[in-house]
Amino acid sequence: MRLQMLKMLQKKIRISKTFDLAASCSSDNSVVVVEKLYDTLLNALIAEGGYLANSHEYEKIAAVLWNEKGNLNGKAVVKAPQVLCKMAGIDLPEDRTFIIMPETGVGREYPYSGEKLSVVMAYYKVKNFDEAVVLTNRIQEYQGKGHSCGIYSNNDENVIRFGLETKTSRVMVNQPQSISNSGNLWNGMPQTFSLGCGTWGGNSTTENINWRHLVNITWLSKPLPVPKTLPSDNELFGADIIEM
Repeated sequence: MRLQMLKMLQKKIRISKTFDLAASCSSDNSVVVVEKLYDTLLNALIAEGGYLANSHEYEKIAAVLWNEKGNLNGKAVVKAPQVLCKMAGIDLPEDRTFIIMPETGVGREYPYSGEKLSVVMAYYKVKNFDEAVVLTNRIQEYQGKGHSCGIYSNNDENVIRFGLETKTSRVMVNQPQSISNSGNLWNGMPQTFSLGCGTWGGNSTTENINWRHLVNITWLSKPLPVPKTLPSDNELFGADIIEM
């Protein structure tokens, strides 16, 4: 990976993860990395202010973030990482701004694969791009169906594949997710605070919600002065097509 791309990537992931203490549902929930770049990006994220949690800290923080039923603890979310760690009995250095939590699976038994609303980021390793697409869909199937995901790549073929093969309403390309989904100066997304998740997420639209989605519109219909006429099949399709 080129140094310029790496610096851009680590900075944008940090910005997205820490913006507003991860109060946004668009904050980076999980980062999925191909294995050949896994250690390189991990070290870059640590240099950017990330704290790599160990297996004991995995359990301690999980016990604070979620209750016995698997629901998020409202008193633990949207906190500075030092505050969250203190609640978990962990002494976190003051210069750390987010927590990197290595994760290996998806579902209830792998709590960090779900929504966290905290400056904790699940960190996954996959063999290749195909596995990255599959894992992204698994994560969103568990929690976040249809919402959003992002990709850091200069390969347009992979970018298009990611958009086509993930079940998501918006894909941010080379952008910090949390401050791009809702529209910003560097992209063409409509500005909003509400994101439609399509039928994947039980919504009626995949759009960025604006005022037109929130009002009832009455269609008042009167007969046209001259009714429309339908062209014949021959005009529409041609004789050769009809004979087929």
